[in-house]
Parts: sequence; C-alpha cells; structure tokens
Amino acid sequence: MPENPEENLLVLQLSEDSRKIARLLSNETSIRILKLLYRRSMSAADIADELKVRLNTLKYNLDSLLEAGLIRVRQVKWSRKGREIKIYEAVEKVIILLPGKKSPDMSLILTMLRQHSLKNPEGSDISGVYCEPGI
Repeated sequence: MPENPEENLLVLQLSEDSRKIARLLSNETSIRILKLLYRRSMSAADIADELKVRLNTLKYNLDSLLEAGLIRVRQVKWSRKGREIKIYEAVEKVIILLPGKKSPDMSLILTMLRQHSLKNPEGSDISGVYCEPGI
C-alpha cells in the first residue's frame, strides 16, 4: 500500500487534461497497452511484438500514457549494444472526473471512496486507494 494514498488517485476537473485522459481511454491501442502492462512489466519492443503494432505507433501511445501518469518506467536496462531499454508497468490509479471549477477536497474524496469500498468490498479496496481496473 502506498504511504500517500493520493498518489493513486487522479482527480480531474473538466479541462484539457481531462479531455486528454478521455482520449487515451477511448484509444484501443492505449487500452491494449494498459491491459498488457497490468499483467506484467514489458519493454516497448515486447509490447509492439505482442500487440502487432509498429514501434513508432506504440511509442506515441507510451509517451501519452506516461504523460498522463497511467504507466511508468519500472526500470532501465542496457542492451548488449549499449542501448537503453525501458521496462514499463501500469500504475494502479483511481480516476475521478469532477465537473466545476472549485478545487476538490482530497480528504473528502478519500473518505467517500473508503465508505464506498465498505459497501462494495468485492470490487475495490480503498484502504490504499486501490481499485481493480475495469480495463
């Protein structure tokens, strides 16, 4: 469990950032990448092979997912030729979209999520603000 539960919580107000996340989550390649990385950490080349997509298409999607905080670089390895190989993994994150312009009260949101998990224990465990992704 993370020390700071807010790290696994992404609260978006209606904005350009929320539109970017919505576009990512409606992109089939991004969803397929997230599904793969949720199961195991992989390099870009391994993901491209598994999904049968071109590396440059994959790179675009990986960069977008990294920027959104939905994946991260777990480690960096070096090939025999001295090239950097990044190993990616999915980030377990709860995403909440809030309409309006006021800054959200994070403690209130965390409390609500914990209360929800008590009512619906099979779908989520919010003690560490973790929810089983519905991907």
